Amino acid sequence: MNDLEKKRILELKEAGYGYGSIAKELGLSKSTISSFIKSLDGYSICKCCGKKFIQPAGVRLKIFCCDKCRFKYRRIQSKGKPIISNYEVECLCCHKKFYSYRSLKRKFCSRECFDVFRKGGVDNESK
Repeated sequence: MNDLEKKRILELKEAGYGYGSIAKELGLSKSTISSFIKSLDGYSICKCCGKKFIQPAGVRLKIFCCDKCRFKYRRIQSKGKPIISNYEVECLCCHKKFYSYRSLKRKFCSRECFDVFRKGGVDNESK
């Protein structure tokens, strides 16, 4: 069984297919599908490269084995289009407007502004 088949098995399993349906779809035996899925107990399969990796306890569910795979998958999904950062934010230090992703709660335009603000510089009213 190759990596593409492993990824396809996981996709079909997540879509709600049973072992028999997956076996027919891929031309593999039902026991092969069953033993592969059961071997993942405590492990996850990377959504990009298909490698098996240990799922750390106490953290949110990981779907990629490393950052390289996460970035590669994101690039493939966006098909070369840059991800647009259209959330306008004002820097707390220099008051310059910059754009950020909506999910990030950025307050500073750069690391330098963060350092200045933290050390009690420009407009730091809390100190």
